[in-house]
Amino acid sequence: MNKQLYDSFKKLNDTAKSEITFKLKDSPVGLLLFEFLDKCENRNLKNRDVVKYIYKNELENTPYNVLENRFFKLRKKFIDEYLEQQTDHNQILADEEVELAKCKQLLSANEKEQAYKKLLQLESVCWERNIFELLPGIIDQMIFCNQSTNKLERNESLYPRLEKAILLQSEINRVIMLARLIYEINYKKGIKHAKSELSEMKAIANKYKDYSRFAMCYHNVALYYKLGSTDYVNDMQVISRHFKQFKSLNEKQPLIPLVAYRKNYLLNQQFHIRQINTFYYFNRCEFENAHTEMKNLWDNVHQNPDYAIFKTDSIYFNMLSAQRGTQRHAEAMQTIDTYIDFLKGNSNQSTIAYAYTLRAIIYCESYPRTFNLDVNFLQKKTDEYIRNIKNNNNVQTSLGEVFYIKAKMHFLNKEYSKALSILKSTEAKTYCETIMIYDIVESLFAKKDNLDIVKRKINKVKYKVLSPQTAININWLDRMLKNSMII
Repeated sequence: MNKQLYDSFKKLNDTAKSEITFKLKDSPVGLLLFEFLDKCENRNLKNRDVVKYIYKNELENTPYNVLENRFFKLRKKFIDEYLEQQTDHNQILADEEVELAKCKQLLSANEKEQAYKKLLQLESVCWERNIFELLPGIIDQMIFCNQSTNKLERNESLYPRLEKAILLQSEINRVIMLARLIYEINYKKGIKHAKSELSEMKAIANKYKDYSRFAMCYHNVALYYKLGSTDYVNDMQVISRHFKQFKSLNEKQPLIPLVAYRKNYLLNQQFHIRQINTFYYFNRCEFENAHTEMKNLWDNVHQNPDYAIFKTDSIYFNMLSAQRGTQRHAEAMQTIDTYIDFLKGNSNQSTIAYAYTLRAIIYCESYPRTFNLDVNFLQKKTDEYIRNIKNNNNVQTSLGEVFYIKAKMHFLNKEYSKALSILKSTEAKTYCETIMIYDIVESLFAKKDNLDIVKRKINKVKYKVLSPQTAININWLDRMLKNSMII
């Protein structure tokens, strides 16, 4: 272990050494050990030499074995707290990868038996957590340790484990590749086009039922993309089945990585699972539950430095969706203001038009409260957004929905003929038909039916299985009927 101590110390740069001396300012023996290592030029340093240096004032009155035991404790603390954290691999590797790197350092220092014991512990952890990415390398190092010390009898049980680990590593790599592929298929065409890939993930999960990670990966991927797909809006039983099985597996073994095993994977998974909870509640139109989950995510991202990596466009869009569902329109406007500041701070001017389109959405949904917004300015910004997305309909707010928003703004501005004309455009009509509201909106805009008929049409849709977009728009139509100013 002295060689590990020596090698780790000699790798430090001047900045790292200064940081350590500052941390040791209240530890006289720690500073003496630092001083000894800084002067030492012999990698094969002896315990007695170090003990004499750092405990020179206690040698006469304290037995040597007591002082040596103190040194052993000090050495471990010194390595764990002041040296290992300075190594570059700690900055990019997961905890188990760091442990494997430490084992390799022990091997390079010829501390083979100690390395073997640590590798054995690490192997047990990785089997328990289904970290198949590391297992072949761990077991291979154990075999090497035994060969180096001629303890070949210990390898008899290792080779079958290595063979199984190699197979499982290959299978998890296959699952990860399928997950990446499904992302691209969903982005380009939609999740319904990834049926064969999802079926293959399911088959692998069924084949390896003793290892929960495969089933967790399958249910996680299927759930995440189906939650965001209009193809499953009226098929919530499929989504609920994935949700319940994924949640059950994760609660039983929360330390198992999902698709990606990397540094801070548990932090990423906790965030991801809260996202899934939010989407699940939102898709079930349980808007208050969705808002509660989303508010927790929002607070973490904006208050906890560990979650700062998740501050992306989607956190603002998802928060806004939760606020729309619960009709927190004033809070929604504040979210949009924060989003615009975020875009400006990241020099993302091309998305500003979209942010103003979001303002137009809230302007319509919160009417007659207008937040002193200029409707003509909002119309111009939605036109700008339409120009930006005409050749790319894979966006958060679709072309059809934006046409519908334009129609609503004209309607609220009492420009009824313009509103009806835009509503009848192919884009707006298709969108409204998809969410089951076209007949209602067309009746309202054209004023062809009396309000009782419109109300009956609203109620007819209201008590069906609704998508979130349908529910939000039905709530808006209900409020419009009660607002005599625009009827």
